[in-house]
Amino acid sequence: MFGYIRINKMELKVREYYTYKGYYCGLCKYLKKNFGEISRFSLNYDITFLIILLSSIYELKSEITRERCVVNPIQKNLRIVNEITEYASNMNIILTYNKLKDNVKDDKRIKDRICYLIYKHVYNKAYNKYRQKSDYIRKKLNELNNLEEKNCMDIDKVSNIFADIMGEIFCYKEDEYKNILRNIGFNIGKYIYILDAYEDLEEDNIKKRFNPFMEYIQKKDELKIKVENLLLMILSFIEEDIQKLNIKNNKGIIENIIYSGMYLKFRNTLVKGSEKNEKSI
Repeated sequence: MFGYIRINKMELKVREYYTYKGYYCGLCKYLKKNFGEISRFSLNYDITFLIILLSSIYELKSEITRERCVVNPIQKNLRIVNEITEYASNMNIILTYNKLKDNVKDDKRIKDRICYLIYKHVYNKAYNKYRQKSDYIRKKLNELNNLEEKNCMDIDKVSNIFADIMGEIFCYKEDEYKNILRNIGFNIGKYIYILDAYEDLEEDNIKKRFNPFMEYIQKKDELKIKVENLLLMILSFIEEDIQKLNIKNNKGIIENIIYSGMYLKFRNTLVKGSEKNEKSI
């Protein structure tokens, strides 16, 4: 369900791109150091955006280094780590564990079961540190599972639950930023859920899995228009709240993701979906 909050690399300045990669690599390094090698498989760009946004708002002091890694052993890469990296990595672990838990329940694949069992011990570490947020996430996922079992086709109702989860994650502190950050997280979550449901519709239909867009399985053109309108509205809400934060640090990266990367990602997903539909006719 993750990986939809992306940059548009072609529109970023070189310095901004390497800064973005620095936060991403910093998250990767922190996960490995504190949760083990297995945790790096859950690395995603959505959590990287969370780190950049919160780091920019709170203007935290960061540890900046250059190191080699397995992916690129020749060239030293920038690593940026701060207290937000610690928070975000724990949220990453909690989300991944719960996703694996649901995968085991839904698909019963051996691969998911193995990963779920391996993740249990690292999840306990994250849970003990952020018990309240973890309990909230699990409670909301249970609500989502209940709606799925009832075959709820109300896209707002089901997407709002995952939106609430992301809103809670983006709300880092109880301070003057909490309401704006919760709104941004809410709409980020809604964007992810809707786009993921759209992209997975064909596969979910084949595998007889729940999808809130199933009633559109024979009305793909109508669904495409509906999803496009929903996502454009959601992006406008995110843009409005981002502007309220008056961000100065990493402003170019954040605006690239909101105005270009996320838009390009959903447009490409809609185009890809249309191409699949044409082939299936």
